[in-house]
Amino acid sequence: MPGSTLKIVSNRSFSLARSLRGGLLVCVRPFGYLAFVVALWALSAAARLLGEEHELGFFAERLNRMIWRYPDVTRRGVQVAWVVWLVLFVVAISPYDPLATSWDEVALGALAAGVLWRQRFVHRVER
Repeated sequence: MPGSTLKIVSNRSFSLARSLRGGLLVCVRPFGYLAFVVALWALSAAARLLGEEHELGFFAERLNRMIWRYPDVTRRGVQVAWVVWLVLFVVAISPYDPLATSWDEVALGALAAGVLWRQRFVHRVER
């Protein structure tokens, strides 16, 4: 009987650890998605700044195109980035805005306009 009690206790502690890990992942995963989108943006910026003449720019451009070719890989990260943008914009237009100027609203609006412009017009020209 003492061995069976030990198994029950270890199963319960394993279940508790699994639940805690799942809860932690739910809280941390959006930051991972956001970091992935920022890394994709940095890869795209590196490719554009270095140009195709440079070896690293050539590689960054090819890698960037290859990753963006698969929307299943990038979809969740882009969705989380838009949710973060929305939360920041709501905070910026609320009376609880930590910045007293309206430049944060302008910057967030310009960021969204730039992303939407690129999605609508630049990608159509490339295809």
